[in-house]
Amino acid sequence: MRARGRHRAGVTLGVSLDLDHGLYGSDFRATERMAQLLVQVAGRAGRAERRGTVMLQTRHPQHPMLTLLLREGYGAFATAALQERLEANLPPFSHQAMLRADSPREQAALDFLAQALETARPLAPPEVEFWGPAPAQMERRAGRVRAQLLLQAPARGVLQGVLAALLPALRALKPPRDLRWSIDVDPQESL
Repeated sequence: MRARGRHRAGVTLGVSLDLDHGLYGSDFRATERMAQLLVQVAGRAGRAERRGTVMLQTRHPQHPMLTLLLREGYGAFATAALQERLEANLPPFSHQAMLRADSPREQAALDFLAQALETARPLAPPEVEFWGPAPAQMERRAGRVRAQLLLQAPARGVLQGVLAALLPALRALKPPRDLRWSIDVDPQESL
């Protein structure tokens, strides 16, 4: 069964396999996406007068966020997830931009991002954090090696100020012709 799609009145069973990627994913939004998917699956199973069942497969049935979702519903889950983000200083309590680079050559993307980091640090106030450079989650794709550098600031204006100063400086680095780079403000996922 697909979580999104047409209404099928006869569907009474929904199954979600391998929830663990959502419980322990590298993206801080992974648990939220998993919860949204489970709510969608539950909404598809058992419509109208027929009762539905949802089965979940996980190696971690006692995960605190999963048990909260199942016991108290999405509202309680969302409140707890937002509290976790506040404590970890993640969006929406901070603002991020992801500088991404890729190249067919093994080290070129990481080298470019290392130069970008050296260039960015003096342009940024002390409250701006830099994470990386690091290989992307899916390091190789379509014959290219991908890497990323995350910038995080406590306020959108601070982040925009750093990016405004950084963009011309990045263009002045004159990266190799086969290297591509981009900046993603408010990234929704890592590469």
